[in-house]
Order: sequence, then C-alpha cells, then structure tokens
Amino acid sequence: MKIPKDLKKIYRKFDNCKRCKRENNPCLHILGGGKFKNPKFLFLFINPTYLNISSHKDYKGNRRYPFIGVRYFYRLLSKAGFVSKDIVEDIYKNGWQVEHECKIEDSLVANGVYLTNLIKCTQLHPENPAKDIIQEDLPLLKEEINIVSPKYIVTFGKLPFRFMTNQEVRLKDCLDGKYRTFESVDILGRKYKVLPCYFPVGRGNPKAALEILRYIKTKY
Repeated sequence: MKIPKDLKKIYRKFDNCKRCKRENNPCLHILGGGKFKNPKFLFLFINPTYLNISSHKDYKGNRRYPFIGVRYFYRLLSKAGFVSKDIVEDIYKNGWQVEHECKIEDSLVANGVYLTNLIKCTQLHPENPAKDIIQEDLPLLKEEINIVSPKYIVTFGKLPFRFMTNQEVRLKDCLDGKYRTFESVDILGRKYKVLPCYFPVGRGNPKAALEILRYIKTKY
C-alpha cells in the first residue's frame, strides 16, 4: 500500500534520530503500518526491541510493523479477528518470510487497523523507555496520529494510555462490565477517542487483551 507523502516525511524524521546516532544504536527504527489514512483503529504499543527481526540491518522488508518475528502476537490478532488466520497458520508452518509482511498489511487494511509505537527506536533490552525519551518523541508521534487520523486509538498497556490521556486506568475494570472510551489529550488541535487494552505479549496479559480486542472488534 502506498504511504502518503506527509507520513513519509514523519518517518524520515524518526529515522534521523540523533539519540540513536549518538548512542551508535545498531538496530533500525520500526515505523508504522497498515491502513495509513482514516483507519478505524490505531493500535499504539510502547517500543520495539531487537526481537523484532525487521530492526536488523539485513532485513529485506519495509520495517513498518511492531512484533515482526513474534508470531504469537499475530496469532492473538487473528483470534481477535484483525488478521487472517491463513497468514498466521503459514507463518507457524514455514517460519517468518518477508512476503508475510505484505499479507499482514493487506489484512490490517481490510480490517481498518494501523499499527505503531510510542517510540520508534529499537532497544537492545525489554525495559520500557524512560519518560523523558517518550516526551522528547511525543511531538512527532502526535503529527503521525493526526496524519493517520484514526477513529479510535487503542492503547496497549498503561504507559501509552497515560501519555494519550494524562489519566490512569484500572485495566481490570475493562473486564468488569465498565468498559468505555476516554478522551485523548490535545493532539495538535484535535482530540481522539481512546480505548485501553492490556499489553498483549510478554509481561502483559494476552488472555485479557484478547478478550478486550474481541469486544472492541464487535462493539466499535
């Protein structure tokens, strides 16, 4: 799918990260991907790590997606109805191939989803990025969000939710019949509806994340 010119400019700014150059970060940035204009959902994660194979310099794809190489993440999305089950079955059968990226993109576009991270810099460790780093990159993220212009922002984990709303949330309440939308902070003169979700892998809660994603897919 063709990337809009204004979004390409934002991606180039992310790639021109002075922090990564200063720290000699050997990993490439992970940019956004999916339905680039007016998706129903913008899925906002925290940051990529070296486990994402598209952050490696020898990767031949477009390095647009969080969790490339983390197949159980896409299995979760397929169970929630956002990615074709056939693609995920092929990934499990044959391992990750560059062509899977294009198929995943087609599936995300069909389901009105754009994927991105708070931070585009790939870390060599699994820890959350420092708050000052997030604050430093937040203006560019806001530009990205306004260009993509989603109907809803789905935040995965408490950190993205906090930076998108300036609020705290008890994710447990999301499973107790109290699920609702929240209003975002001002994002370059606009506000968006925010839907909180558990982080779907690792130290998050994949089971609860799946429950919320299925609810979101059905109700919104």
